[in-house]
Amino acid sequence: MNSKVSGHALVITGFFTLFMAIMTFNLLVFPACAVDTMEAYGIGQAGLTTLASVTSVVGLFGGIIFGPLLDRFGSRKTIMIAMLVGIVLFFVRAYVTSYALVVVLTFFASFFVGVCQVAAAKVLDTWFTKDKVSVAFAFQAGGAGFGSATVFVVGAALGLHKSLLLVAFAYIVLWVAWLIIGKDGPVAASVEAPPKGGTAKVYKSSYVWLLSIAASCAVGATLLVNTYVINAFVSKGLDPAGAAMMGTVINLSLLVGGYFGTFLMGIIKRYNVVTVICFAGGALGYLLSWFTPLGINTWVFMVLGGLIQGGAIGACSGRIPLVPLTGQFPQEYIGTAAGALETIKSLLTFVFPIVIANLFQTNYNAIFITFAVVGVMGIITGALMVPELGPKGKFQIEAAARNQ
Repeated sequence: MNSKVSGHALVITGFFTLFMAIMTFNLLVFPACAVDTMEAYGIGQAGLTTLASVTSVVGLFGGIIFGPLLDRFGSRKTIMIAMLVGIVLFFVRAYVTSYALVVVLTFFASFFVGVCQVAAAKVLDTWFTKDKVSVAFAFQAGGAGFGSATVFVVGAALGLHKSLLLVAFAYIVLWVAWLIIGKDGPVAASVEAPPKGGTAKVYKSSYVWLLSIAASCAVGATLLVNTYVINAFVSKGLDPAGAAMMGTVINLSLLVGGYFGTFLMGIIKRYNVVTVICFAGGALGYLLSWFTPLGINTWVFMVLGGLIQGGAIGACSGRIPLVPLTGQFPQEYIGTAAGALETIKSLLTFVFPIVIANLFQTNYNAIFITFAVVGVMGIITGALMVPELGPKGKFQIEAAARNQ
């Protein structure tokens, strides 16, 4: 495959970007329609929290199951079949009034369509050269920002039932798009059957674990700020409407930040450096926003923190397709590696908020300091302990020399 990016490769990237937007919309649809949700299913805040958390743990199981399936059967059939099952379950969910059944349907529907999240790294790796695949992956990961930025507005306008139907119809559009354009790229055409023992090598790979932990730090830090920002700034003296606006501003800045991080990866071409910038800049911005007196500076620092922090997730997760360059596992097992990342990330990000809530409760100083500590952990695991895998790193330079 030459270094020029084809139009089909861009369309495939667009498919996974749209998936990330719909997936995140579905992740937040119940909190966005909180009043409707509690009335429709006869639940309180605890029930709403449980329902909202169901989707976030799907990756824990989806990564283990779909990663090997993608490596064995390819992306086209695996995504086509799994998504179809998920779509049917999403439509059934929209008309169910039993809380227990909605929890079950939400889990399994999200599980089956979650094949796309696991498949993204593997599929993009067959469409892009090594110097571009991480940037493409980071770009599609930024699609999550569109989902989080629109769900509260759309949810308030449509209500719960129509929002749930919107999710189902959106996935139909995505499924039809996959039928038309979905397939592995030119790189996959010359790949033979995966060698035996690759799965064990993936789970023994130190770099897969380190990048997964770093990605978990990026997601966990973002969840931490989103979870506490409104109550934290209300306690500091900001009026509730202003605090709610700050929540919106944070999500918009993270959305833009995701693509700013992608831009930095393409320009700097040293992904460890970008990782340090994203974690350190985000931590500094949010700390200054919280610990300086309330005023215009609060908003400026919060926006800057989001703009810089937003690229951390893509900078960490996007390097999984490059780990085979180190020799830790075969190229043919990128799907399994992406699944491992989703499994590790889902487990850590599920446990993390629970631990923080029990440790600090409403101690907002400690929570913002914890955010910074998590950022430091992300730098250590995602930059200092992982070799440079970007185009200016020795692994890509050596690989390019071998292919000439």
